[in-house]
Amino acid sequence: MAILKSKPNIGKAGVEEKKIYKSLAKLRRFPRVQEIFKESAKLFRDKEISNISEISKSKKIRELVKELNNNEKNMYKKHLKKLGFPSLAEFRIIIRSTKTVVKKLGQRKDEISQVADRFSDEIQNVTERKRPILKTLNRHIDFLGKESFFQKAHRAAKQESIIERSERSLEFYQEYALEYGMNFDFRDMLREGGIKRSNFLLGRMYFYQYVPEIPDNTFDMYPLIFILNKTETWFEGINFHFMNPKQRAILLEHMLDYLNKQDYTLNTRILFNSFNKVLSGNRKFKYGKYCYRKYNFDSIRSKVIEVHPLDWEIAMSVPTEKFYSLNKRRLPDRIVWKNTDVKVKRNQ
Repeated sequence: MAILKSKPNIGKAGVEEKKIYKSLAKLRRFPRVQEIFKESAKLFRDKEISNISEISKSKKIRELVKELNNNEKNMYKKHLKKLGFPSLAEFRIIIRSTKTVVKKLGQRKDEISQVADRFSDEIQNVTERKRPILKTLNRHIDFLGKESFFQKAHRAAKQESIIERSERSLEFYQEYALEYGMNFDFRDMLREGGIKRSNFLLGRMYFYQYVPEIPDNTFDMYPLIFILNKTETWFEGINFHFMNPKQRAILLEHMLDYLNKQDYTLNTRILFNSFNKVLSGNRKFKYGKYCYRKYNFDSIRSKVIEVHPLDWEIAMSVPTEKFYSLNKRRLPDRIVWKNTDVKVKRNQ
């Protein structure tokens, strides 16, 4: 890793140095991310580390990483990780392990391992009875296709003891999708994103291809929607794709207060009657109000996928949206999200 001088000569810099200069230039508005780089350079200069992967040993750097907001995390991944810095997931594991107080039990490691192997089934049964969602998660991981994107995400979450659904799980799956799921698109979602269904049930999440006969000014060809109302010919609900990823997480976290049960089995759903009553008037759900859409059954152009409740966070974090204008011209995601932001702010 190159150590920057106070007045670097850009013209004489090598390819790797130029890459670092460009990254730092783009980090000018993110002083905490810049500080991580500077502290890392100091560790090299003082010969406290010899490899970039060792920077996570620094308490000061771990504290800086903990303080990063979502925008700063994105910039860290976009620039510092490409330079070889550890991933944020690696930092989380180390930070968590430093907080763990290990009790001195007196047994040797091999004895503990033998007991764990001998009573693994009993231990799992007891743990699952205490945490019903863990039993559902274990079964769901076994059900998912081997080495599928969703299965890998759940295994990574379980490894970090992220079982219950909360702000922490929402953040984890969003970061996981940002780091590993940027190439996961609508084709992958249709192939492995859920169970094929022949009908819709209220309060659940679905994904499908949709091409309207008479397009709206803006329409999403691959909606990701919570169904909240339907008739024989049409259905309606919240299409998460019309809001930016940050607002998706905030909205879903509030919606989890309206679940019919907390074990997250396939029968888990949003209590649509109760939720519909607060959707239009409660400011917590303002993005849901402006991302509410109506669809006709006749315009569905693919199989219908029901997303498992344990997969809601992952499904809303991967880039499966595909927006078009009235004349069927492709629209950038950020333009659509910005239009939603404007509508929400005007009517706050």
